[in-house]
Amino acid sequence: MTGVRVREAGPNDAEPVAQVQAQTWRAAYLGILPHEVLIGFGEAQDSAFWRRVLERVGGGDAVLVAEFEDHVVGFVSSGPMRERIPGYSGEFYALYVLPEAQGCGIGTALIAQAGRALIRRRWISAAVWVLEDNDLGRRFYEGLGGLPLGVAKTLAYRGTSYPAVREVAYGWPDLRRAPWLVDERGRR
Repeated sequence: MTGVRVREAGPNDAEPVAQVQAQTWRAAYLGILPHEVLIGFGEAQDSAFWRRVLERVGGGDAVLVAEFEDHVVGFVSSGPMRERIPGYSGEFYALYVLPEAQGCGIGTALIAQAGRALIRRRWISAAVWVLEDNDLGRRFYEGLGGLPLGVAKTLAYRGTSYPAVREVAYGWPDLRRAPWLVDERGRR
């Protein structure tokens, strides 16, 4: 992971964030999501969408990017829990790393920075939603100590419900105890 820098995203990061998300979606969700969702995704969460998000980040929401040689290779967004899960106050909304940059610790670095931001805002517990059939994503969160919360929901996208596609929640009841939150200097 040498040479990777994690920083707060700004409106000028809208295009690279949208590209990372679209490329990662296509690679990770082909065969899991219906084609109309994969195809329509770029229209819904394009650079204009991300510019609006990044212009209004605040109030607890955070978007961080990982850069390697001045190129955005991943991002994470987090903030207060959007859907009530008892005992959980923070949420990791999205975590995407380009397929060619996966396996290098970038996802862990991003989620660790986002976890620290949640703790600073006093959201000590956090959850994340992951597609039930996304084995790679589920293994990643399990490897970070994420506990299956026994909560699931049907995917809803652009006003359409997809009953065959379910999301499941993983959680960390106390982020302060997560070993992946310790930085290279032993600080949380």
